[in-house]
Parts: sequence; structure tokens; C-alpha cells
Amino acid sequence: MVHRRREPSTIISKACYLKESMLPSTRTSVLFMAPLALALFACEKPSPPKIKPESAVVKTVDASGLTVEVTLDAHNKNSVPLYARSVKAKIMLDGTIDLGEVEVDTEVKLPAKKHTPVVAPLALKWKDVLAIGLLAAQKPVIPFTVTGSAEIGSDDINFDVPFETEGTLTREQLSAITAKAIPTIPKLPF
Repeated sequence: MVHRRREPSTIISKACYLKESMLPSTRTSVLFMAPLALALFACEKPSPPKIKPESAVVKTVDASGLTVEVTLDAHNKNSVPLYARSVKAKIMLDGTIDLGEVEVDTEVKLPAKKHTPVVAPLALKWKDVLAIGLLAAQKPVIPFTVTGSAEIGSDDINFDVPFETEGTLTREQLSAITAKAIPTIPKLPF
């Protein structure tokens, strides 16, 4: 058998060819890196949604308390859904009378990249009926402020997103409680 001697340039070019073939091509690199980059961006932590109060409407007023229905517009700008779990709020009547604080469960799904209404019926018991009755006697329309936060999140993260809105009560709506504000006069024995 006869061995032929190869030219050195042929040997070098074959070695370079083998080394280049072992490296991934540009196309393979892009195909590999694109999903990796997407996975990294997909793992980005969600940010708090934007909350915009839409309304605070008095639904019921009776001798035991009142119910104010607060409607919030929640804009989930994330690429993953979130959940509005609860709304906690404090109501101040005319800036002077604290009606108390209440928390209600909402359990509203906020789809990704969408606006979703979150409705929270806030039911509070009257605390200082006499002061409220006196206020109703002085003003035909009584403003109130609802200050609170919505607990919004996912399995891994939670946000308390603050909000504030205003509404009004009328003297007529408060007439249901004025009878409770006036103390009862005991019957006289004669």
C-alpha cells in the first residue's frame, strides 16, 4: 500500500473545517437564545396594577348602618393575570366623623393587559348616631371620603394598591337614623 503525502494546507483546512462544524451556527444560536431571552422576560416580577376609583354610591341606609358600593377600575398591565382578593377601606363623613374601617373579599380575576371593574360593597355600622343626626340637621348634602387599598396579586406576590374616592349622602337618606339619635322619653306614670 502506498501512502501519499498530503500537502500541509490541506491538513490545516480540514482541521479548521472540523472545528467550525463543531461550533453552533448563527441560526442555531439565534434559535437557542430567543426562547431563553423570552423565558427570562417571562420570569419578570409583576408590577402593581393601576387603580382608578370610578364611583362610591350609597346603596342602603338604615337604623343600623349604611352600605357604600365602591367601584374601582383595575388596569393589569402585566403579561400574567392577577387577582383582586379584597378591598379594605375607611369612610369619613364630612371630614369629621369616622364611620370606621371595613374589609370585604372580592376575588376578581384581572386578565393580563386589560381593564377590569372591581366592585366592593362596604357595609358599616353607625358609631356616633347623635353626631350624624346633628350633621344631617345642619346640611342637606353631606360629603364622605372613602380611603383604602385593594389587595391584588398572584400566588407569588401581593400588592396593597391605595385609592381614594368621594361621594355624598343626603339629609333624606339619613332620616332613617335620626329617630335612633333621639333618645326615647319614658312614659310618665300618670
